Amino acid sequence: MCINKKRVWISLSVLFLGFTIIHFTNMDYLLYCGKVVLSIVVALLIFFTQFQGVLSLYQVMISLLGLLKNKKMYRVENKLDSTRFAVLVCAHNEESVIGQIIQNLKKVDYPKGKYDIHVICDNCTDGTAQIVRKAGVNAWERQDPQKRGKGYGLEWMFQNLFCLEKENKKVYDAVVILDADNIVSRNFLQVLNYKLVAEKYEVIQAYLDSKNPTDNWISKSYAIAYWSTNRLYQFSRGKLGLSAQLGGTGMCFSMQVLKEIGWGTQSLTEDLEFTAKYIFTKGKSVGWAHEAKIFDEKPTDFKISFRQRVRWMQGHMDCMVRYSVPLLKKFLQTFNINALDMCIYLIQPTRTLLSVNSIILFCLTYYELLPSYIMPYVLSPWIWLMIALSFYLLPIIALIQEKQIKNVIWTPIVYIFGFSWVPIILLGFIKRKQKVWVHTPHNRVMDKEKMLKMEELT
Repeated sequence: MCINKKRVWISLSVLFLGFTIIHFTNMDYLLYCGKVVLSIVVALLIFFTQFQGVLSLYQVMISLLGLLKNKKMYRVENKLDSTRFAVLVCAHNEESVIGQIIQNLKKVDYPKGKYDIHVICDNCTDGTAQIVRKAGVNAWERQDPQKRGKGYGLEWMFQNLFCLEKENKKVYDAVVILDADNIVSRNFLQVLNYKLVAEKYEVIQAYLDSKNPTDNWISKSYAIAYWSTNRLYQFSRGKLGLSAQLGGTGMCFSMQVLKEIGWGTQSLTEDLEFTAKYIFTKGKSVGWAHEAKIFDEKPTDFKISFRQRVRWMQGHMDCMVRYSVPLLKKFLQTFNINALDMCIYLIQPTRTLLSVNSIILFCLTYYELLPSYIMPYVLSPWIWLMIALSFYLLPIIALIQEKQIKNVIWTPIVYIFGFSWVPIILLGFIKRKQKVWVHTPHNRVMDKEKMLKMEELT
């Protein structure tokens, strides 16, 4: 017999409401109901505050490992086999920047016969494809207005690569995914090759840096957030052997893993979804390539930034709803730590909202609306103090480690910028089922001197 849970809850609610109305004149009963409701609210506040504290403590402990000295995590070895790379550049109306990434990729320190550049001209209406062909690079034009977005373009391109392999025209060992506005370091493919061949990773994420950190306070906030995350989240997990997070660009996949589990992403954040899918399916870690740097253009307009981050959060919330419970079940069944860590990452945005519980609980206790003996049931004040100090100090130390000392004075703007995430998280959850992709415009072309400096950074 199929039970309609929604109807059961409605029926119980109606019964409770009716019972309360009947006894409305009974003051003792009303006081009793009030105490029960208050007890439930307090219990929930304590639980969510403890939950927030434990997860924060977990992240602090892992982040501390990111502050260890960075020993070079790859070596140039002549004995290593050279991976055959298909470098895929995703482009949608990118005629202003596409020429620079092609020029940049032609100069990487890697055997020229071991990598090909393929530009996915996805629903382009400008001269992107013509510029690509004029530069002597493969231009793959795709027109499908119903399936707009990077994820669809990549799915289509992977199928084309599989066809080339079947026809014995081109066989690749791995694919690298870049965006049209990117610049990569000269050693980019060398590092990825080392990770694939020597360390046996199937999926890898390169170091995400900023192409325009000094433009204004918005691009500066992005840059500081990325520098801190690279050190405190990605690098520290790489040290522990935990999985890094794919970042949308600078991603590398072995052809074998794409054949095994497919691409098949449905959300607006194909990188996050594939990470969750890969960990759930295979339980393995995404490798972190700290020395392979990629420079990405960040928004300088708050409206564009807000719209971009809402799209990111729509995809994140969609993945959270679909993957967090299966990943938790996988951890409970197999004790795979990557599954638990990924589950924690997926629910990360809700922690921003859950932190409000701590403030509410503190205020209720401070103004004696709740008895003070409740607080010991939450967490020790010393633990909260350590978490709070870490929240402010760790990013500063991370910037020093990343040789960004001159940007330490700008860290307060990141916290100001961070407040804008609160409405973004709420909007992302509400609109998580919407799949409308919105393009973020790119127009920053670097001068030769700045481009040379970026290419030489490792």
